Amino acid sequence: MRTFVALDLPENIKEDVAAIISNFRSSYPFDVNWVPQENLHITFQFIGETKEEDIPEIAEFIETNFSEFSALLFINPKLEILPGKNPKIIWIGLENDDSIIQKISKKLKNELRKMDYKIDSKPLRFHITLGRIKKRLPEKLIQQILTTELNIKSFEVSRVILYKSLLKPRGPRYIEIVNYNF
Repeated sequence: MRTFVALDLPENIKEDVAAIISNFRSSYPFDVNWVPQENLHITFQFIGETKEEDIPEIAEFIETNFSEFSALLFINPKLEILPGKNPKIIWIGLENDDSIIQKISKKLKNELRKMDYKIDSKPLRFHITLGRIKKRLPEKLIQQILTTELNIKSFEVSRVILYKSLLKPRGPRYIEIVNYNF
């Protein structure tokens, strides 16, 4: 099964982000796989193909390490299209000033490597994916996206989820395996 760890967004933030996506989709419905509201989250760690027997150990890691938080504050949301030369993704980049969450990210990567998972070595960048670009976007849409002002200023997250991702022709379907409120 294909899995990833995500931070769950508050419902009001999901609604605000879904409204932004809806606006972009109405201007440009093709060539971008826009994320449906029910799939919106902050990616914490993509794991990939995961052995069923490893799920309890991953779940225990999540509960143990996230228990020291009461909530995580995310600030300075900014619309971005990445990478610059050949854009593939539209997201809202986020900042978090808590150094402990970065340490947990490194610790989780190390634990997953010990379990023989091939984990990306890139540093954690908090973001909410809005859409995956299938072919070059018109400059008009790029400018519309990059100049859109967000009503979201900051928000707190207090739930982490281990998801199973089922890839379907109409887009992925995420199923909660384990969740932990911190």
